[in-house]
Amino acid sequence: MGRLPTLIRFDLRLPTALLALSAILAAGCAEGPNATSTSAPRDANPKDSQPGGVYSLFHRPLKSPDGVAEVMRLHGQGVQIFRCENLQSGLHWSFRQPEAELRDADGTPVGHHGAKFSFEYADGSKLVSEVVDHVPSPNDDTLPWLLLSSHSYGKGVLAGVTYVQRIDTVGGMPPTSCQQAQLNQVLRVPFQADFVFYR
Repeated sequence: MGRLPTLIRFDLRLPTALLALSAILAAGCAEGPNATSTSAPRDANPKDSQPGGVYSLFHRPLKSPDGVAEVMRLHGQGVQIFRCENLQSGLHWSFRQPEAELRDADGTPVGHHGAKFSFEYADGSKLVSEVVDHVPSPNDDTLPWLLLSSHSYGKGVLAGVTYVQRIDTVGGMPPTSCQQAQLNQVLRVPFQADFVFYR
């Protein structure tokens, strides 16, 4: 059996990480860059989904926060609200706020998700949150996954909750740009997501 050409022998010695990177670049060229349109994602269920938001071999995972435990999961369905604004880089849809109903595992409405990444439960307890980490969704045209740091108000189910993850997102992304005729108009893009609460 003859010797392998030099280039092939070099490729066989590449570290696994470099081979994985080559696979990612090849996939990106084949499918094109991630778009930001209102079309539905090809697959509503993230591939290789695992607890804590680990969803792909080739993505940085959205890790669960340290020192806390999961206390509840709710499903949110509603819209992401954007406004056409004239920014330094041109006319773009700027994020304003989410607006969604929250349901439990039985499908019963139990709360609302709104401005300032807030969550309000039926018992009156409430969270106001801010983004502390994010990773791209594994699906095209889909909201990124988020880790939110939260402050709770009132007594009830959400009392003491300090972190919330937004995972398993579907939809919610606006077009990449808007037109002069749309300036100051509001766009409401349907989305779904699961929210994991930690205390």
